[in-house]
Amino acid sequence: MIKVLLADDQILLRDSLQYILDRDDDIEVVAVAKNGIEVMKVLDKEDIDVVLLDVVMPEKDGIETVKDIKDNYEDIKVLMLTTFENIENIMESFISGANGYVVKDIGPEELVMAVKCVMRGLNVVHENVHALMVKSFAKEYNNKYTVGEANMDVIITNTEKEIIKLVAQGKNNKEIAQIMNFAEGTIRNKITRLLDKLELRDRLQIAIFALENNLL
Repeated sequence: MIKVLLADDQILLRDSLQYILDRDDDIEVVAVAKNGIEVMKVLDKEDIDVVLLDVVMPEKDGIETVKDIKDNYEDIKVLMLTTFENIENIMESFISGANGYVVKDIGPEELVMAVKCVMRGLNVVHENVHALMVKSFAKEYNNKYTVGEANMDVIITNTEKEIIKLVAQGKNNKEIAQIMNFAEGTIRNKITRLLDKLELRDRLQIAIFALENNLL
């Protein structure tokens, strides 16, 4: 029996998904949660095989939660389920350790199959998500932006360039997330990686970097 934890803040959708999954003889939804905080509390108490995780949730979203799950329970499989085909959310999810990513217009049979596939160690990607990933990879490859200083060569994607510009304008993470239509946790993770990539200490140095490299 595959024991599933279902996390979604929309009660009606959560109940519908639970009904679909519980109808299968090999799957049991043993717990539900409305955000990432509740997910982690459930995992401390219950023996879970697969977490079906919404990306956009209040208080603690799916992007932040999948990383916490993998940091603390590496054997648990995580299948992201969302309404939004957002390439940044997709990439953040997989970077954080997600085992699959499907959108909410998936059919009942396909959803059941996706849960069973990730349980068996297969990575699952909805066909619409796969097409978006391929398109994004091609775009980023053709539009990469390189800055060089002394012996340092750094490739900055268009998304990172926009974040640098907004940071230099004094925007906080919440404001940047709203402008770019990302989860706040996604922006926070991206800025952290930018600091590491550019070998900078803080947001002020990002602003100075933007000025020095004509990124404003």
